[in-house]
Amino acid sequence: MRYLTADYIFPVSQAPIKNGVVVIDDEGRISAINQKSKIKNQKIETYSGIICPGFVNAHCHLELSHMKGAITQKTGLSGFIKDFIAARRRFSAEEIERGIEEGEREMMENGIVAVGDICNVADTFRQKEKKNLRYYNFIEGFDFFPENTEAELKRLKDIIDELRRIIPGADYAVVPHAPYSVSERLFSLLPSPWGEGLGVRSIHNQESEEENKMFGEKKGKIIEFFISLGMDFSRWKESGKSSLQTYLGYLPKGNKWLLVHNTFTDAADIKSAEAYSKNIYWVTCPNANLYIENKLPDYNLFINAGAKMCIGTDSLASNHSLSVLEEMKTISSHFLEIKLETLLEWGTLNGAKALGFEDELGSFEAGKKPGVVLIEGVDLEKMGLTENSRVKKIV
Repeated sequence: MRYLTADYIFPVSQAPIKNGVVVIDDEGRISAINQKSKIKNQKIETYSGIICPGFVNAHCHLELSHMKGAITQKTGLSGFIKDFIAARRRFSAEEIERGIEEGEREMMENGIVAVGDICNVADTFRQKEKKNLRYYNFIEGFDFFPENTEAELKRLKDIIDELRRIIPGADYAVVPHAPYSVSERLFSLLPSPWGEGLGVRSIHNQESEEENKMFGEKKGKIIEFFISLGMDFSRWKESGKSSLQTYLGYLPKGNKWLLVHNTFTDAADIKSAEAYSKNIYWVTCPNANLYIENKLPDYNLFINAGAKMCIGTDSLASNHSLSVLEEMKTISSHFLEIKLETLLEWGTLNGAKALGFEDELGSFEAGKKPGVVLIEGVDLEKMGLTENSRVKKIV
């Protein structure tokens, strides 16, 4: 048994405990949570700061870890896509493999225990086979127009076959990449072209205001960029509505849906989605939002609506690190009114619930094996994060 204490224990499933003790068995499972005064004749490991469960990175692109620093910041989504297409050709297979290994190591060092990971290729599967972290693999589909659908279904099936071969029993789902990159036909087929009808789903949502313009008005930089690549948008029909309100009806209500980014999601969008399904989880990636669009979502809109928020890091192509704590620090520095307790719930239990991992992860409850991390450099008087806050993995 290990007995771990700090200034505060944040179980997440209950209120913070001053001078609490987390009791961990030899397998890393939670045995009990007690007050320090109640622990007698045991060696207690004492830390300065707060102790909380391991983080859940609800949205990542581990396969892009080799692209750190390769793409210009703050050019908007269309500029990011353009630079991304040009930059990805510059890397060797060895550089890609090394980036994946280093990216996973960085997440582990930053106290992350589980990841909702986007897979457009099979490059990460050999690393995931080591089971260092728990992954939910989102195999993304793109076809743009229905004449491309059959070829895209074959590509997706090949990736799934490779995942099943390398990691039997892996958690995965076939998902649409984004509303602007998936035809109505592919939307209608996903997520069950091969009987994969249950589980968790993911889609990039309203990452750019240009996405809303594309759907609402049939104009904007995304359409202009795709036309520059030779795509024919003469068949595209504007809806007069936001992106989310246009495609929302394509999302099967029986699935959990992770809507990712939501940078330009407004109160009406949130209201529509929450009324449509109680299985919506909103994943924010603040540092990536600043990297690409130099803008953050209005988190108060989501809080006021009672929305279920999670935190992701996106990829090192659009971020400087893979750290849920760094994402929390960014949110806290721009929205001082959001409590640390709320941010920790977003970064732990909500992410675990979104991915279906809450039986094991996300909170300190007896029998769970959520990992244990220490956050140092916390302002204990105001109970908030600071620029000097840093994470240390304990279990």
